[in-house]
Amino acid sequence: MKRHLFMLGLLFAVPTFAGSTTPTQDASQGARRPPPFERKSPVQVIIDHRQDLALTDAQAASLTRIQTALDAKNAPVKQSLEALRPPAPPDRTQGTPSAQDQANHEQARGLFEQLRANDMAAYQEAEQVLTGAQKTQARTLLESERRSHGPGHGGRGGPPRGE
Repeated sequence: MKRHLFMLGLLFAVPTFAGSTTPTQDASQGARRPPPFERKSPVQVIIDHRQDLALTDAQAASLTRIQTALDAKNAPVKQSLEALRPPAPPDRTQGTPSAQDQANHEQARGLFEQLRANDMAAYQEAEQVLTGAQKTQARTLLESERRSHGPGHGGRGGPPRGE
């Protein structure tokens, strides 16, 4: 059961980040979903909605600098998470997870928290670049983006967060 939760955590734990990687093909398991840590950061979502938010060139340049710094800060954390990612979904017929599985789960949890903290700090810095109206609109866009990535902590088929 804990192994199953570990895998779900790796696949769905980061609700605010959306990625643009292409899934890899594996003959035994079909297309593999990109990991949750490859999702876009909130700053990248804002940059992607530059026209919707009517960002000035100076604002866009500042946000791009913030995103570049965030990418550099998150790169080693994402590499560590990728190294912990198992090659295949967990075998649900297997009994109790091994001590190594539990250690990997705890390590991954810490790394996800680090990514979350980095993203939050970058978003707070990005908000200082935006006007009041842009902040409100950006929050709406980010909420919409988060909801578009499936169920929240309700799990498979469960309600999204806040419902």
